[in-house]
Amino acid sequence: MAEYHPLRTADQEPKTDEFASFNAAAERRARECRSAVMPSLSHLNFRDYDVVYEPSDDTYLLIDAIGYDVDEMEQNEGDDDTILYSAIQSTLEIGCGTGTPTVYLAKRIRGIRGDEKGTNVEGTNINKNCVHYVTDINPDAIRIAKATAESNGISTAHFQAIQCDLASQLLEHLEGKVDVLIFNPPYVPTPDDEVGSSGIEASWAGGSNGRVVLDRALPQIARLLAFPHGVAYVVTVDDNYPEQISQTMDELYGIKVVPWLRRRAHNEYLTIQRITPTRPFQGG
Repeated sequence: MAEYHPLRTADQEPKTDEFASFNAAAERRARECRSAVMPSLSHLNFRDYDVVYEPSDDTYLLIDAIGYDVDEMEQNEGDDDTILYSAIQSTLEIGCGTGTPTVYLAKRIRGIRGDEKGTNVEGTNINKNCVHYVTDINPDAIRIAKATAESNGISTAHFQAIQCDLASQLLEHLEGKVDVLIFNPPYVPTPDDEVGSSGIEASWAGGSNGRVVLDRALPQIARLLAFPHGVAYVVTVDDNYPEQISQTMDELYGIKVVPWLRRRAHNEYLTIQRITPTRPFQGG
């Protein structure tokens, strides 16, 4: 959740030149990418935003990152290093809120690209077989995400919403099968006792270093991603020490974490970390 808090302190600066260069490339990529067109949220009203997180700067950067890679897939369809449109069978969003990122992705891989006026434009590559899973601990988020999918033409057969903690109820079913995973975690540093509610507070309270929920999710992400083409998009701020996350995921799971899009929003830097497996999941 986008919250106002100080820019990174000296100890949050990248420790390696490599990670600093990744951040610089992510800022450049964010400036150059095409702005994604939001799915319609006209079915929601102000009362809905009393109980679920309203899309904000982090949401916009997240769908920009997804859109950037979908654009690349369209241009490079068939390359050995690029997952085919038709091969995307399962996506998962953890902590879905309104469901905006998943619905955006669902429309894009079904060949629907919104233009700057919000008009749907049919693309040339169409995948209508993918199942999109979303989870949230907040029951209101499950209700609202379903409504967002329905309002944007995504059928219930292709959109499964499950109320649970992180991806706990899907780990066995989707292990090694998730082609695209999306997670905008509660990343704001707070006292640990504020973490874990089932209401709207769950969307921002991240505990120590904003990492309490994220650190619980990382092993699940490693277990769920398909090899070799699975990809996860995870929102972080510099308070979360993303370089540490990158080192840990590499050491424990052979997972590569790279800053992909990065943008200043108010008084913080938001970064979308692009997470990909370099080997099949081996536990840990």
